[in-house]
Amino acid sequence: MHLSRDVLKSLILTDSLLTNYADLDAQLTANGIDVRLAAVVEIIDGGRLAANKSDSRNPKLGRAFVLKGFEDRLNGYELIEKNVLDSGSIKLEPLQPYFVITCEQLNTPSHLMTHIAARTSLFRLTQSGLFCTFAEAGYKGFLTFMLLPFCRSEIDLGARFAQLCFSELKGEAHYEQQKETNYQGGKLF
Repeated sequence: MHLSRDVLKSLILTDSLLTNYADLDAQLTANGIDVRLAAVVEIIDGGRLAANKSDSRNPKLGRAFVLKGFEDRLNGYELIEKNVLDSGSIKLEPLQPYFVITCEQLNTPSHLMTHIAARTSLFRLTQSGLFCTFAEAGYKGFLTFMLLPFCRSEIDLGARFAQLCFSELKGEAHYEQQKETNYQGGKLF
């Protein structure tokens, strides 16, 4: 069962299901909540996903643009350049992949999972695809996706670009009890 706006609003206000939102009523939709753009990071060379985790290789990162107050999203990553901005529009180059990171953070209980999708305005206005998946029950942290623009376009830091919807699970799942919880907290890789 998917959660409605009123149920979702109650969980955000009483249980901190989602934090760091700017305007809860403006970000809530009929069946979810929009999340905002905290950072855009160029991916300049791909990594490797290996059968053995120890043989995997992280991608190489280029320039990063991060909204002031959200610099912690990029802590610990080797970047060619880090630009901290109060606001601003980021120029997107065609077929250049980017990691995009949310301002908001999840604090998902063990009985809810999160579905993630691009807002239609993202592909209508920036001609970009958002590559994402779902967040598992028990996940806590900010979210990272891959953005791939097909044309030259622009996106503002702080813009609403993706929507989260939540489903109740029958029973409980515990993310922290999985064999691997690599991305807990919002790690890029």
